[in-house]
Amino acid sequence: MAKLIEASLLVNPVFHSDSNPYSDNNMKLSRFISFNSKKQPPPTLLLLRLHSSTTSCFADSTPPSPSPPPHPPGDLDLVLDSAPDRSRDRRRAVRLAWEKLVRWSKFWRSKAKTDVLERTKKIVVLGGGSFGTAMAAHVADRKAQLEVNMLVRDPQICHSINENHYNCKYFPEHKLPGNVIATTDAKSALLGADYCFHAVPVQFSSSFLEGIADYVDPSLPFISLSKGLELNTLRMMSQIIPRALKNPRQPFISLSGPSFALELMNKLPTAMVVASKDKKLANAAQQLLASSHLRISTSSDVTGVE
Repeated sequence: MAKLIEASLLVNPVFHSDSNPYSDNNMKLSRFISFNSKKQPPPTLLLLRLHSSTTSCFADSTPPSPSPPPHPPGDLDLVLDSAPDRSRDRRRAVRLAWEKLVRWSKFWRSKAKTDVLERTKKIVVLGGGSFGTAMAAHVADRKAQLEVNMLVRDPQICHSINENHYNCKYFPEHKLPGNVIATTDAKSALLGADYCFHAVPVQFSSSFLEGIADYVDPSLPFISLSKGLELNTLRMMSQIIPRALKNPRQPFISLSGPSFALELMNKLPTAMVVASKDKKLANAAQQLLASSHLRISTSSDVTGVE
């Protein structure tokens, strides 16, 4: 429209040269031309609008994609019927896996126990008192081929054990196993020992250990059966043994529990605890001592067990 008006103005100009350009008619006509030129969009914009409207019309008229047909009733029934079977098979697989795991666990535990006993050839017990004698008898019963040496001070007790298999002072009525040997020689008793049971009273332990320190292997595990504190220093056995042997890294195990020497000799059911900072060492002591009438638990709290 604006272009037509502009063309007509070129042919027949509205404003005459002799007329006033600021007259009322001329002002109205100029406003009309400018208004229509602003309102009318260019042809390119019209084509774009037409194209977009056409596309939207076609898009709205596109039919929706059909939904997949439902499962036939027969297939759905089969799926529902097979769900309990799958659950039953899953439970059966879990049960079989658990049973296999339990069997392997029992096998490896029994194998570990057998390995500890097979590797252990000799044990030395320091002290010929009641608890030392009871522990020597208990360990000797665990394996007939195991050599159990008792290091004692009293020659009479040494002779009684070797000749009559009795500790004449503490257990005159309990016969000791034949593989229990008594000696007063520290060097021969400690030579080749795999474990050492310390059953000397706490108050005499420091002086006793200092006297045999030259014969103790630095890697020999000490299983302490002594209980209490040293009166002068208030030290516990976990402190006395490494200090007396001048070896801070001497393997140490503390054994304690609500048990008595007489109960152990009579093979009454009882329980004890072995504690060590080395978990493998505690497990080895447990496998060495545990039996049908003695239950051994493990712990890492050495101070608490002492």
